[in-house]
Amino acid sequence: MNRKLKRTALGITVAFLLGLTTLYPFLLYTHNGFISRWRNIYIETAMSTMTHQWLATWFIPGEIIDEVMAVRYISDEKQQDAETNWNTIDLSAVQQVTDHKVDQADAFFTHYPEIDRETFESYVTAHPEVLENGYEGIDLDLCDEGKSTILTTEGDPILAINAEHQIMIVDVRRSDWVGRMAVVKDSSRVHVGVSSNIGSIGENVNVIAERYDAILAVNASGFQDPEGMGNGGSPYGFVKTFGERKHRAEGHSNWKIVGYDEENRLQIGKFSDTDFLRDAIEFHPSLVINGESMIEGTGGWGLNPRTFIGQTQDLTTLICVIDGRRPGHSLGAVLSDCSELMLQYGAYQAQNLDGGSSSVMYYNGRVITKPSNLIQNGIGRKIPDAFIVT
Repeated sequence: MNRKLKRTALGITVAFLLGLTTLYPFLLYTHNGFISRWRNIYIETAMSTMTHQWLATWFIPGEIIDEVMAVRYISDEKQQDAETNWNTIDLSAVQQVTDHKVDQADAFFTHYPEIDRETFESYVTAHPEVLENGYEGIDLDLCDEGKSTILTTEGDPILAINAEHQIMIVDVRRSDWVGRMAVVKDSSRVHVGVSSNIGSIGENVNVIAERYDAILAVNASGFQDPEGMGNGGSPYGFVKTFGERKHRAEGHSNWKIVGYDEENRLQIGKFSDTDFLRDAIEFHPSLVINGESMIEGTGGWGLNPRTFIGQTQDLTTLICVIDGRRPGHSLGAVLSDCSELMLQYGAYQAQNLDGGSSSVMYYNGRVITKPSNLIQNGIGRKIPDAFIVT
């Protein structure tokens, strides 16, 4: 019996070694589209960390890593001097329906062209209480249920519509990830809210939102985070809130200031004069500038939870959080997923914000995404500031 067990163990060992010597080189050098994509994402994800790069460098030759990471440098080079330019857009042509003599249903769908009218009217037929206060009084919230038969014109379910605050929540999910996107029709309501002790200690996004009486909030700036144990107090980069500057710009070559001017336009650039901005932070990389994607390939930053913000030509703000690091729910997104989603919904400008375990979206009194922070508290990490909708 012992001899049989030894022969079996030897056979398994030999089979494993033979498989390893043939499979390992195949995984490294194959041009198979599926395998090479996930190999590249694995390398990008490992190399985008400060402490886990060994997951790539120990097992993968340097020349392969360098070839994969070249995508990041190409993206950085592409957006080096890119800056928003709204001068080509005629904002006077943006339609605002205010005439109450106009049929209110038509006015509603003109104001919310993202909503598929057929699926909305079908839902209202089954749930007439949605319109008991008219179109201007719609207050639908299905975020906790996570299911809706009302679709956007792009085919994504709409989980919430609040006519008073002119905001919708869309359930966006693709093959590898799940997220929530806020469509904010009135960008004058979008501001940067900060921790009450910014510079020393951060606050959870729900605390920031509640102090500003905000209906929506997402994390914004990165922050000093030694060994992943930072308290979220010290923002990394420029911060301006309601016209008051709270932190200086870092000015790294591929970092951009992103925020709103007094005309409620989302501005992205390396601005030396920031007086024209009312609310802004600084992060990287840019996703879309003047209608053009700034991301080459996957973007070079791997698969992670993401937070990003954009704006369409009619000044509708799009704010999205994608969950990640949760097998069976959502693995996370690469940067090209983010830029593609923004372009799909008509973003003319869009910027990546801090992601990872900081990514969280708060809406209507609670967190509606699934943060990936280690303690799994359901509300994410302490952060220095947030984009909020008041």
